[in-house]
Amino acid sequence: MESESNSPNEAYRECLRNHAATLGSYATDGCGEFTPDESSAGGLTCAACGCHRNFHRKVYLTARADSPLLVTFARDSSVEPPDSERTAKKRSRTKFSAEQKEKMTRFAEKIGWRIQRGDGDVDEIGNFCREIGVSRQVFKVWMHNHKNSASSSSSTGGNASSLTQ
Repeated sequence: MESESNSPNEAYRECLRNHAATLGSYATDGCGEFTPDESSAGGLTCAACGCHRNFHRKVYLTARADSPLLVTFARDSSVEPPDSERTAKKRSRTKFSAEQKEKMTRFAEKIGWRIQRGDGDVDEIGNFCREIGVSRQVFKVWMHNHKNSASSSSSTGGNASSLTQ
């Protein structure tokens, strides 16, 4: 659990509370920095604006050997490492050929655009995925993302062709 007292590495700056929310507008009070009101419980209320400390922008102060002072701004209490220290890479987007899309659409229509957990046709789905060269999870996500557009385009396509004839 987080300590209630300020650590020497964090400070609370201007109040971000929307004081005009009840009027349907947006206005902050201009309080430049959190000043604890010692008469309030725990000193968590600002003496300048009367808001709880959570309404004030939290700033993390980190001292480094190569720079006198580095200020890190964060929206919440978790500090994210700089981009250079992030090790996770963004997953590349899966690209499908037109043939794969056509086969997936036909197969999804055949199974009713859903994969049941207890289906006996798990082997059928696995065989289909191996045949077209995609994993079962990729097919499942593709099917979830395309089930509404495929059903609406097939019904619209039929109506559009009957209107043009």
